[in-house]
Amino acid sequence: MRILALNSSPRDNETSKTELVLQTFLTGARRAGAVAETLYLRNYKIKHCLGCYGCWLQTPGKCVQQDDMTDVLFNRYLEADLVVLASPIYHATMNARMKIFVERTMPMMDPLKEPPEAGGVPHRFEKMPKVVALSVAGYWEQTMFDALSLTWRMCLGNDLIAEIYRHSSEFLSVPEFQVTVQPVLDALVDAGEEVVRQGKINPATMAAITQDLAPADIMARLAREFWSQAPEV
Repeated sequence: MRILALNSSPRDNETSKTELVLQTFLTGARRAGAVAETLYLRNYKIKHCLGCYGCWLQTPGKCVQQDDMTDVLFNRYLEADLVVLASPIYHATMNARMKIFVERTMPMMDPLKEPPEAGGVPHRFEKMPKVVALSVAGYWEQTMFDALSLTWRMCLGNDLIAEIYRHSSEFLSVPEFQVTVQPVLDALVDAGEEVVRQGKINPATMAAITQDLAPADIMARLAREFWSQAPEV
């Protein structure tokens, strides 16, 4: 299995919790025999979608714009067996860089075909990769991912085979939490193996990934303390 991971976090890899969760998941995927590569959207120039629908009508399957999306990322996406779309939550859903990328995948769609039962717009290309959506949020409630999950399910339909969402992510690297963090990381490795071997994540594994690191009232208090002490940029 060829896996392409697309990370839209603007943070460097040492501080990005999106990167931590993503690479832990990919460790399990590689353990199951997959070949995985990560591309960082911050390193590519992706123009905004023009809303011209030329990729549907005038030049079917090809965007009229020339940039890294047209020249590199679009084809890399289609060549993969599995794509992992990894984005942090900053304001209710995927961050802006990932949204720009998603809008530029419009050439993959053919609105003249019958829509699939699972939702979304029908594909133009015969082969499409399966997709795992992955996200983290510093907030302490799992409901923070509801809007993102709805968006992915509407956009991807049956292509979406798994969703991995980790709340309280800023505490994954805090030394005092490592006793409760390690089972989360172990479950992420298991999830990577399960996706490669069986095309889905077991419910018990998902429950371990999303488990609380501490009671909610404690996490809420610590989160507020974290943000009050965050360094200036």
